[in-house]
Amino acid sequence: MMEIANPFIFLKYGIFQKAIVASLLSGILCSVVGVYVYLRKMTFIGAGLAHIAFAGISFGLLIGYFPMFWGFIFTLFAAILVWFFSFRGKLTADSTVGILFATSMGLAVLFLGISGKYRSEALSYLFGSPLTTSLIDIFFLFIACVLLLTLLIYYYRDIYLTIFSEEIAKASGISTERITFIATFFISVAVISAMKAVGALLVFSLLVVPPAAAYEIAESFTGMIIFSVLFASFSIILGLFLSFLFDVPSGSMITLVAFVIFVLSYIKKMEGK
Repeated sequence: MMEIANPFIFLKYGIFQKAIVASLLSGILCSVVGVYVYLRKMTFIGAGLAHIAFAGISFGLLIGYFPMFWGFIFTLFAAILVWFFSFRGKLTADSTVGILFATSMGLAVLFLGISGKYRSEALSYLFGSPLTTSLIDIFFLFIACVLLLTLLIYYYRDIYLTIFSEEIAKASGISTERITFIATFFISVAVISAMKAVGALLVFSLLVVPPAAAYEIAESFTGMIIFSVLFASFSIILGLFLSFLFDVPSGSMITLVAFVIFVLSYIKKMEGK
């Protein structure tokens, strides 16, 4: 175990400051998008798109050019397919994601096997590496957060009605197809933007656990978004602190803290009945 006289000493180092900022921005991005994912009962899409992005990153490492760009291309293409088959085809979103998930993992293994290298770098995208995040990564995360919050404010009523009653939304003249496409697009943006900082596995956790905890105690849609962001931010700050203090993987600590928050939220809801 790492011994630290002052447990906050790591905060004076730029590398840790960037890790915290990048992780917090990832948490905000995923927890806001996660509210839509959770309420629409699309939780598997987070895991699916994260691993599809991993296949794209593996392809980028194979050809030696822009792995994050290829991760985004793969993820965006998958998101479009999910949207298309959900509205135009006979498949559910989970069925489409499941097919793409299995195919993408096969492709990821194939690409890494052909390249014969970069396996450790590829795994850093799977499990996260917040200490390697750069100012460019933080900049793109910040832009993604600003765009997401702008669209959320602009389309708030449309998103709300689409989630809770598509029939009323359509009767009100709202294009539910467009709203669903925008939401699916931003799920892919959230996944690929946060992958380098927190990894594919933690992206899925942040998309599901904080919104699930918020759902247990929030009394409104807005309240759920606020609580989801607060729970995700607290999980990240405490999880990173504990991981630095005890020299353990940050992703596992963040996930465990988020789970404890969910359990406490669930208990509070049960006590209120």
